[in-house]
Amino acid sequence: MAKVTTDNKTLELIKEVRRRKDEIASAERPQYITNCNFSYSENGANIINIHVEANVGNLIRIGAFLLERTSQYDEAATKLGVIDPPLFTWAGYSVKDWFSDLKSRLAKVQIAAKRRKLEELETRLNSIVSPELRAQMELEAIAEELK
Repeated sequence: MAKVTTDNKTLELIKEVRRRKDEIASAERPQYITNCNFSYSENGANIINIHVEANVGNLIRIGAFLLERTSQYDEAATKLGVIDPPLFTWAGYSVKDWFSDLKSRLAKVQIAAKRRKLEELETRLNSIVSPELRAQMELEAIAEELK
């Protein structure tokens, strides 16, 4: 009975590893909303291309900068008594759009570490797969190919 339970759990974990690998594959091809050219100044000097920025700290700093500017904008609108202020934008894009792109880039930067971890887990799982489960998995793969 223990073998069946172990096989079932192993199969569940193998499916979870595959699902996460699929997530990684989709993160490798992000769809950016902004033009990815970020500058801390409104005149566009010293542009940082977030599409290629690999330093996680720099990406976090960009997010912090945008949050700070948004907070200042909202505070100014309140103190000025603006009832329905326009949406705060930076370089023509909303903070939501910038954050979406920052998250996409961070996911892509962190893919290598996630991939290594998943490969390690997959190796460990494969080492405990019973011959019966291995045969079952192979039968399922063959059946899938014949569809």
